[in-house]
Amino acid sequence: MIEKVSLQLLWKNQFQFAGYYVAKEKGYYAEEGLEVEIREMPSELDLVKSVLSEDSTFAIGRSSILIDKAKGARIVALMAAFQQSPLMLITKQSDQIREAKDLFGQRVMITPDAKNVAEVLAMLLKSGISADDYIRQPHSFNLTDLIEDKTDAYAGYLSNEPFQLEKLGIPYRIIHPRDYGFDMYSDILFTSEEYVQKNPVKTMIFVEASRRGWEYAFAHIEETARMIHENYNSQSRSVDALVYEGKALKELAYAEGVEFGDISLDRFQEMAQIYRVTGVLDRDYDIDNLVYQPLEHAPELGLSREEKRFLQRNRRFHLCVNPDWMPYEGVVEGKHQGVVAGYMDLLSKKLGVTFSFGSFENWAQSLATAQRGGCDLVAGAMQTPGRSKNLLFTNPYFSMPVAVAVRESNSDSVVEGPLAILKGSAFEEILRGRYSETKLVPVVTAEEGLNLVEEGAAKGFVSAAGHINAELQISQRSGFLITSPINDNWDFSLAVYKNPRLVDILNHAINSISASEHQAIRSRWLPVQYDHRFDYQLFWKISAGVMLLLLFLAYRYKVISDYNRKLEILANSDQLTGIDNRYALVSKLEDQIKIASRYHRSLSLIFFDIDDFKQVNDQYGHNVGDHILQELARVISANLRDADFFGRWGGEEFLILLPELDLNSAEAGAEKLREVVSSAHFSHQQPLSCSFGVVEYRPEEKAQTFVARADKMLYRAKGAGKNCVCSS
Repeated sequence: MIEKVSLQLLWKNQFQFAGYYVAKEKGYYAEEGLEVEIREMPSELDLVKSVLSEDSTFAIGRSSILIDKAKGARIVALMAAFQQSPLMLITKQSDQIREAKDLFGQRVMITPDAKNVAEVLAMLLKSGISADDYIRQPHSFNLTDLIEDKTDAYAGYLSNEPFQLEKLGIPYRIIHPRDYGFDMYSDILFTSEEYVQKNPVKTMIFVEASRRGWEYAFAHIEETARMIHENYNSQSRSVDALVYEGKALKELAYAEGVEFGDISLDRFQEMAQIYRVTGVLDRDYDIDNLVYQPLEHAPELGLSREEKRFLQRNRRFHLCVNPDWMPYEGVVEGKHQGVVAGYMDLLSKKLGVTFSFGSFENWAQSLATAQRGGCDLVAGAMQTPGRSKNLLFTNPYFSMPVAVAVRESNSDSVVEGPLAILKGSAFEEILRGRYSETKLVPVVTAEEGLNLVEEGAAKGFVSAAGHINAELQISQRSGFLITSPINDNWDFSLAVYKNPRLVDILNHAINSISASEHQAIRSRWLPVQYDHRFDYQLFWKISAGVMLLLLFLAYRYKVISDYNRKLEILANSDQLTGIDNRYALVSKLEDQIKIASRYHRSLSLIFFDIDDFKQVNDQYGHNVGDHILQELARVISANLRDADFFGRWGGEEFLILLPELDLNSAEAGAEKLREVVSSAHFSHQQPLSCSFGVVEYRPEEKAQTFVARADKMLYRAKGAGKNCVCSS
């Protein structure tokens, strides 16, 4: 279905809007099911009102949209085409005017709207030039006025006026606010909060298609200039002028360490200070919700900015699945079903992505496809040395015991074999190494394996207990026992083809799965847990007797109760480090906030992570990275008070809750921890550092806001050079 949307530009057609033209002409919008109408700016139009009234779906605005936001406009900034504004003052070259301070007493042609030229006004003020110190002229938008000395300084764009003066051979000077410390985003794509809430997917795909268009435009400037000249040339510009504009704007579109289009609230806050300096923004402004958050659950998952950006760019992932391993996984009537499918649905919602799967005849074919990169990830796989050569594995998200289906008469010495096992199964590789004398008979289906056991050609069929249980019930076979002589577990992980960033992101999501979410999936697909050595022939006899059925239900209740007790322990502890996990931390955080609020006590929070941890994983491998996380947890734990709460928030991020401590004491504690980490010795024999964000609880503050402020301080510490403590 094609969705029609509109994009309102802030000026006439030119290279300034090239990315949007390219996205339309190259079919990037069409690929996402969007039909986009691009509109030039009419003579008079309030861009914010146009979006809020739904006359325009999206619009391009100046940085001054943050003023509208501060005044209550329900708008959302999606991305910025330019990290630095092209707005500047241009003068003819002379000894009289070399820099901003030389404009004292001079004529300056500039628009009257202070909010649209705030960076220029701030530059003048910083140079000691107030509004009374220069002659302000109405802007004619005619460069001839500068050429004919009707003005001394002309407000223009780096991408336009210099080209015209160069063509005429007129020397010029540029006075740019950037050189005076006043950086502003420019050409900000925005829409309404209401549209984002009602159309989160459409918003995301429009932003990403536009981003693709811009990156293509800047990678192919001459081609793009010709396309604009032919199709969007309402100003009758030459190809040379458009090429010049494109090259000049490319310099403003990218900044070191920042991906194209990136915007941040911190940068907007800095820009807001410029507007305050020039008197167009009051002190008590609020722009906290200005910046687009494409992933609804990203704050809860603890994703980094780079990880969020990755998910913005990669919203669809192709799965390799096991087509016949129910109740764990299967393809039934063309749909992905089972425990694994339940977890994939949950991860899809948490990450805001879509998982699709291909059609495979059997598990071996699916796995082989994954190992040669034929899909992005394997939905449910167990890590083995052989598979790890081509695939990366997440933390396990589900575990079930390995079981063997045997005939009652063959229940002794099962591991002596021969054993039937699904071809390509993880335990085929594991058992070959563990029981080298045991003969393994690879089979394509469970039915084939159980037939071999019935015929006496194999002593047992190896699989997960639930799978064997389902197969026996479906086929109504009798005389089988399920035993567990191998004493191992089938650990379900996601296997990813050569994409470590995706592994890290998936681990964030896996770590965030709550006990209730685990239970909901398992109870749907595994409503009955069968223990080892369960006689199925006896089961069918039991089902006919009321008394024995009650005994069975009592036994089942005991198994589930034991399982739930174990699940509760797992739900509150991080499996890797043994400290509290995110689920436990959130619960304790809410409890401590209630105590602090009720009794007016101090409560502080430290949020920290390991600096450049991805480089550690890339250089030494994830096993070493896991050891470092364990070692760090021990080092930190040994240096905390008994009253403190310490846990792993996700990935390499940790949180410490400090009851009864004010901000100054908490900051001193964080500095101590920073020094302890810097001087500690870790298994990879390389120095390790952490960055810390520290905040104190504010009355009536919600837990999510409390943590978000600490996270913000952590990012500030990162920006300050890492290995430091920032507080607020």
